[in-house]
Parts: sequence; C-alpha cells; structure tokens
Amino acid sequence: MRFHSLRLPALLITLSLALPGTAFAAIKCWTNKEGVRECGNVVPPEYSQQETRTVNPRGITVDVQERAKTAEEQQQERQAKEAEQARLAEETKRKQDQAAYDRMLLSTFTTEQELLASRDRATGAIDATIEITGVTITALDRKLEELKKRAAGLERAGTPPPAELKDDMASLEKQISDKKNYIAVKQEEKAQLLRKYDADLQRYRELRGAKPQ
Repeated sequence: MRFHSLRLPALLITLSLALPGTAFAAIKCWTNKEGVRECGNVVPPEYSQQETRTVNPRGITVDVQERAKTAEEQQQERQAKEAEQARLAEETKRKQDQAAYDRMLLSTFTTEQELLASRDRATGAIDATIEITGVTITALDRKLEELKKRAAGLERAGTPPPAELKDDMASLEKQISDKKNYIAVKQEEKAQLLRKYDADLQRYRELRGAKPQ
C-alpha cells in the first residue's frame, strides 16, 4: 500500500486505520521520480537505493536509511580510507624511527661534549681532505702553466705545439676541474654534516632536558 504524503499527519491517520496495529512501525517514506514524497509499508524496488525514512504515528522520523553510494563515491571513499591508513602507517613508522634514533643518540654520547667532539672530528677529516686536494690543484696549476709557456714559446718560434703537449695540457685541465668539483662536493658534505650535528645536538638537549652549554 502506497500513499502520497502531501499532508503527512493525515496520511499517518489513514495508514493507522488501513494497516494492522504493529505493522505501522514499518511505515517508510521516500521521494518519487516527480519529487513527491510518498509513504507506505514497503519501499518500491525502483526507490530502494534512495534515502528512506521510517516514521512513527506522530510523523516523527525514527530511522533514516541513507541512499546507496554511487560507484564513484565508493571509489573515492576507498581511496580516502587507503590514504588515511597510509598516513597513519607512515606516522607510526616515523615515530618508531625517531624512538630508535633517540636510543642510539643517548647510548652513543654520554655528554654533550662527546657529541661536539664527534662533530669536530668528522668535519676536521673533511677539512683535511679539502686542504690536501687544494695542494694538489696548486701543483697541477703549476705544471699546466709550465706547459702553456712551452707551447707559447713554440708558437712564437713558428713551430706548432706537438699533439702530445696539447694532450698533456688538456689532461691537466681536466684533472684540475675534477679536483675543484671534488672540493665543492666535500664542502657540501661538510655543510650537511654540520646541519645533522646541529639537529642531533638540539635533540640530545631535549632528551636530556639540558640547557645549552
């Protein structure tokens, strides 16, 4: 049995007379294709996927069954759930990694001075490598300058520099370029190391509850 619910209270009175006593608890209301609200004891199949409401004799909604989600909405819901699960897993891993790193930090350094000494040793080793490379570059520059002078002397004398001499100069220029690039890499390595030790020092102080010394 189905009724249009233009006047819901009157409809409910009608239904209460038309249906057996306890059956009234199952009165459902939905909206038809024309946008008109209908009620009855059974939802028509063509509206079963829409939102339906169960009402009591006073016309008060006591239950709402939401409409079925579309395939696109279900996909979006799954994607949102998966994204949230991935975020939570990443957050859990980050906390676990941080806890493990904190334990390592506290077990490796018993005092702040030990951490600073470790920093100085690490950066000092890089500084030594840069210094040695700089000395090598100076020596290579000197050799290259000598070869350039020789080549210039030959040209002034009207003799083209031999291919071997040109190859030697090209080789020295490449070595010098490679050494300079190496120094740039080591300088960036040192900068990264300093940033890491600064972060470690700050975290160490937080874990120890100590003030900067």
